Amino acid sequence: MFKIQINPQSIVLQSETHQAEIFPFGAILNRFAVQQNGGWRNVIAAFDDENQARSQITNGFRSAKLSPFACRLNESRYVFENTEYVCEKHVLNGHAIHGLMYDADFAIQNHGADEHGAWLELSADYANDNSGYPFSYQLNVKYVLDNKGLQIETRVHNSGSRALPIADGWHPYFTLGGKVDDWALQINAQQMLEFDDNLLPTGNTLPESRFQAAESLHGVELDNSFVLNNQEDVSCILQSDDLILQIHALQNYPYLQIYIPPERDCVAIENLSGAPDCFNNGLGLTVLQADESKQFVARYDLSVK
Repeated sequence: MFKIQINPQSIVLQSETHQAEIFPFGAILNRFAVQQNGGWRNVIAAFDDENQARSQITNGFRSAKLSPFACRLNESRYVFENTEYVCEKHVLNGHAIHGLMYDADFAIQNHGADEHGAWLELSADYANDNSGYPFSYQLNVKYVLDNKGLQIETRVHNSGSRALPIADGWHPYFTLGGKVDDWALQINAQQMLEFDDNLLPTGNTLPESRFQAAESLHGVELDNSFVLNNQEDVSCILQSDDLILQIHALQNYPYLQIYIPPERDCVAIENLSGAPDCFNNGLGLTVLQADESKQFVARYDLSVK
C-alpha cells in the first residue's frame, strides 16, 4: 500500500520500496530513494530543508524546474513575433539561465494514495512579473510514485490571449555514492549539439557514440546536450556497484543535458524539451497559442542490484 504525508514545507510519497520528497517551493524533487538493507538510499543531491532551497536555489539550480526556457539564453535576449525582449532574472556570464519559475511557490491541487501508487499535483501561475517575458501561463506538475519508480508529468497551459514561446526542463543532480568516477553511464543517443565557447548551440550536431553501452565516467568531463534517438527506449542509465537509475523521456523531451560539476560527487541529468537558447535557435521550441496546452513526461526508475 502506498501512502502520502503532507508537511508544512514538504510532501512525501512512499511505498514499501520507494520514497520521494517534494517541496511546493519550486515543485522541487528533493529526495528520491529506494529501500536498501533496511534503510533509504537517496539518489538526489538534496537540500537540508525548504529554507535552504530558497536561499541556495541559484547555486547550481539543484532539482529546479526550468521554465519558460532552459539553460542559457544568449545575451538574455530573444525575438518573438518581431519584438525583441530582454529577459534577466538570473544572469551568468552575460546570459540569462534556467528561466523564471525555479523559485515559484506551487499550490497543492490534488493528492492521494491507493494500492497502485501515490500522487501529488502542484500548480503555479507565472506572475507575468518580468518585462522580458510578458506572457501568461499556468504550470502544472504531477508526481506519481509506483512500484518501480517516479513519473513526473508537466503540463503548460497558455492562459493569456496571445501566443507564447515555451520550453520545459528539469535540473536534478543524481548521486549514487562516492565519486562520479566510480559510476557508469549509458545514453540512447548518437549525436550531441555542437556548442560554442559560451555553451550555446551553433546549429550543428556532432557524432557521439561513447555511451552507446555502459561507459565508465572515470576522468570524463561533460557539459553537453545529447540528441536522443527516440523517446520509446530508456534514455539514460546511470549505475554504480549497487544501484541502477533508469531515466525515461516519455513525452516531448528530445534533449538530454548532462553536466558533471567540478566536485565530481554528482551528475546533473536534465530532460529538456528544447535546446539551450531555443528562443533564438528554434531547436525544440514550442509555441503555444492562446488557451493551448502541452504535456511533458519524464520517469525515473531506481533499483538495487
